[in-house]
Amino acid sequence: MLALGLYGVLQAVDGVALKHAVDAWATAPDTERAARFASAEAIRWLEWSVHSYHSYLLGTSFPLYGALVARTAGVPSTVGYIMGLSGLAYIAQGWVIGSPGFSAANAVATLAGIVFVLTWSVWLLATAWRRDGEKSPTRNSG
Repeated sequence: MLALGLYGVLQAVDGVALKHAVDAWATAPDTERAARFASAEAIRWLEWSVHSYHSYLLGTSFPLYGALVARTAGVPSTVGYIMGLSGLAYIAQGWVIGSPGFSAANAVATLAGIVFVLTWSVWLLATAWRRDGEKSPTRNSG
C-alpha cells in the first residue's frame, strides 16, 4: 500500500508539478527564464527522489511476498524466487535513479524488473486458473 501511495505522489510530481513548471519556463519572458528553468530542474530532481524511494519500497515488498508464495502449497516455489529477483531489480532501479537520475545506466535493471514481474505474474495467474479448474465441478451438458 505504501508503494502505491508513493506511486500516486510520483504521478503528482511528474504529471502535474513538473508539467506546470516546464510550461511556465517555456512561456516566461527572457528575464525570468533562468529562474523558471531552475524551478523545473528542482522539480525534476524531486521526481527522481520520489521514483527512487518508490522503487526501493516496491523492490523490498516483492521478496517478502515471494517468500510467502514460495512456501504456499500448490504454487511452484520458483514463482516466489522470481518475485524475489524482480524485487532485487527494483532495488537496483531505485539505487540508479537515486544516483544519476533517469539514465541509460538504468536500462538493464528496468528491463530485468519488467521481465521478472511479467514472468511471475503470468505464471501465478496460470497456476490460479489451473487450480480453479481442478476445484470446479464438471458441468453436465444435458
